[in-house]
Parts: sequence; structure tokens; C-alpha cells
Amino acid sequence: MLKANERVSWRLSAIFSMLSLCIIYYFQWCYASPYAASWDQVDFALALGRYDLLAMQPHFPGYPYFILGGIVVHQFINNPAQALAVFNSIMMLSAVIPIYLLAKRYQGPSAAWVTTVLIQSASYMVLTVTQPMSEGSAMAAVWWYFWSLYLAKDHRKWIIQIIPLCLFSVVLGIRLSYAPLGIGILLLWWHEWKLLRSWKRIVILCSLAAFFQFIWLFALVAAEGGAASFLKLAFSFTNGHFQEWGGTAATEEHSYFQRMLTLIFFNIIWTAICNQSVLILCFYVIILFVLCIKGPSLKLDGWLAIMGMVYIIWALLGQNIDKPRHIIPAASIIMFYLWTHFLGGKLNVQKLLVVLAVLILQMTMVIMEMKKQSDSLPATYQLAYDLEDKREEFIVYTWEETRVLHYLQADFPHKAIYHFHAFLQDKENYDNDIIYLTDHVVKGFEKQGIDVKEKVKKVSVYKSSKLIDPVYGEITLYEWVK
Repeated sequence: MLKANERVSWRLSAIFSMLSLCIIYYFQWCYASPYAASWDQVDFALALGRYDLLAMQPHFPGYPYFILGGIVVHQFINNPAQALAVFNSIMMLSAVIPIYLLAKRYQGPSAAWVTTVLIQSASYMVLTVTQPMSEGSAMAAVWWYFWSLYLAKDHRKWIIQIIPLCLFSVVLGIRLSYAPLGIGILLLWWHEWKLLRSWKRIVILCSLAAFFQFIWLFALVAAEGGAASFLKLAFSFTNGHFQEWGGTAATEEHSYFQRMLTLIFFNIIWTAICNQSVLILCFYVIILFVLCIKGPSLKLDGWLAIMGMVYIIWALLGQNIDKPRHIIPAASIIMFYLWTHFLGGKLNVQKLLVVLAVLILQMTMVIMEMKKQSDSLPATYQLAYDLEDKREEFIVYTWEETRVLHYLQADFPHKAIYHFHAFLQDKENYDNDIIYLTDHVVKGFEKQGIDVKEKVKKVSVYKSSKLIDPVYGEITLYEWVK
């Protein structure tokens, strides 16, 4: 039972945290992005109208649970991109429960509430949730999955052991790239084996885990007309995604050391945790300094740390480091450890002052960024609308921007082009037209060893938030000089 002063502290922190969460989610729903501004976002938005992997609506592996949630919300919100963003917000709101319960394993109720609201208000995380991308819903499911692992660790009942297997299926059915977090299930089974030494129990759990994954995989196979068609599509997408246009695997441009520096310092620390804010970075430096001087006040279980490390290795080797959103699970785990250690079991005035400062900073920044995202046209949209106003005959060659142009039903000729020799052949069909190229096409030619600087002149630059879209947040349009 809590003492009287502890009950007062718990109630105040709970009320304060709930008010903060209400503010965060009010603005999330108000400023849910109405734009499908990138290739992936278009894939997801189109899938709400017609689910077809072959047409990349969405792209492989299908994200069935994410699309299903978006379809449900789409019944009430007409804009498909906005419907997906709102579904993300609903999912992340539900994650308040597992985050609080996880924090409460190590902290008093008051500190656990504060930890929860600090993680829920992390600026970059909130901003990602308000986009029509699967990371928001996936991270919410991940928090439920984390909580279920610890629940299963503490209980031997079969029904409890099944929960993390089911939730991990939901995680992968929303975002397959979070598969490395499955190391948590292996840790749970190893814990089970040490306690019970029962092969029968492990085999049954493995079978159940496969069954839950089979549910959404079977649905995808059926939708594609059979296993052969599905596998053909899977191999086709994987080859293109990792080699030609996706750029997810390590390339010759960056050494593994450079990728590691970018991943840790730019993606995790500077962007995902600090939202590219010097002030927030300063507060985290203070927190680390305090922890180094005093040492951690709590002893936390290492399972989360192991899952975070495995995911970082996966992100280093198999994810696109140009997109910081891919590192959100690792950044979330780091923030959970930092705040639980810093706040300890109980709160005091000094800690509350730091918390209040960080919370105000995070909420102010993210509300401004969300409003900007909702009110300002993305660079890809600016490009489309500007070209539609041109009266002369022209063709524009793009990289992935053409997917957005198709989505916006642009009525001018545009083509995606990835190879210089293909461009030389195709442009012969437009001898009498102006030829435009986006900067991603020009950079792609340069990576192929072709210097086209003397053959292009800059026409326009379209800018939106590089934080929201680091790849296509700025687009330069060039004209080919004949």
C-alpha cells in the first residue's frame, strides 16, 4: 500500500502526465499529415483503396495489419494518408499502458508516469507517428511486445507464454523489418529452458510462434494467388530494394565505420532522441553526466538492451541509413533506459525541473513541426504543381518522385530513370521538348561515373522539412542543355 504522501505524489504525476498526453494526442489528430509525399507513403495510401502487392499497393511484404487498421479508420476519414496517420496515433496512444507497466517494474508509480510521458512526447517519435508510414503503429506494437516478454518471464502459465508470440506476429504483420527484435522470444525460451528443462514445452511454443506468423503470411499468399506467385514477387522486390533503387544494404560509398558513425551519432542521438535540437541534446548530456557521477540508481533487466543492440547491428547492415526513422526501436530503448535510470525509484525537485524543461521543449518543438508538416506542401507536391503550370512541351525524369506524381495524377509526361544509358536512349523520343531532371537523377548518374554538370542547368529548388523527409525534403529541378 502507498503511504499518504506517496498517493498524493502518484495522483499529481498521473494527472500531469495525462494532461500532457491529452495535449500531445490532440495535436497529433489535428495535424495528422494529409500528404503521401514519398514512394512508401503512396504505396500505403493506395492500398486503402485496392490491396494489390503486384501493383505495389503496398509494396512487399504487404504490411497487412497496418493496412487493415488504416482501412478501418478510412471509413471515418476520407483522406487515405491522414487515415493511416490517425491509426498510428491510436496505436501509439494504446502504448501508454505497456510503457507505464514496464517502467513500473523498476520505479515508483510517480516516476513511471513521468517516464511514460517523456517517451511518448519524444519529438521525432511523435512526428513519425503523424505520417502515413508503418513505423508509428509498429513501435506501439513493439512496446506491447516488450511488456508481454517480461510478463511471460514472471509467469509459467501457457496462456501468458502465448501472448508475446501473438504480439510479435502483430509486430511483423505491421513491419517485417522489426524481425531482429524476435531475439526477445529466444531469450524468453532460454529462460524457460533453464527453469523447466522441457523440450516438449519449447517445441510447442515454437509451433505456436510459427502458427501466429502463418496467419498473416497465409492471407498474403492467398491474396497473391498462391505460394509461387508470392515467392516470385518477394524475390523480385528484395533484389530491387537491396540492389538497384532501395539502397538499404551497405554500398561502396560508405565504409562500415562511416555508416556506424552516421547511424549512432546522427540517426540515433541527434535525430531520433534529440530531434536535431541543441537544447534537448544539452539536457541529455546533463543527464548522462549525472548518471556517470552518481551511477545508475536502478538495476534494469538486460533483455531490452540485448534487443536494442541486435537491432542496431541489423540497422547498420541491412537498413537505409539515410532514413533515421528506421532506428526508432533502438532509440526508444535507449530513452527508456536513460529516463528510468535518471529518475530512479522516486522523484525530487531537481529531477522534476529537468523533466519539465525537457517536456516543454519536446512538446513545443513537435507541435510546431506537426503544424508545419500539415500546413506546408511537401517538396514533391511543390514539384508536381509547379510543373503542371508550365505551358511548354516537356518531359521530366525523376528517381522515386514519379510515384508521387502518379498518385497526384499529374497530367504531364514523367518517367523514373535509374541508368544513364537508358536516359540517353529515351530522351531521343523528346528531341523537340524541354528535358527536365531532378537532382536525384543527376546524383544517380554521378554515382555511375557520369559527370553531367556541364549538361544541366538549375531551374528551381523545392524545399520542405528535411527532418520529416531527409531524402526528398529538398528537390532541385535541372534542365538538360541540348
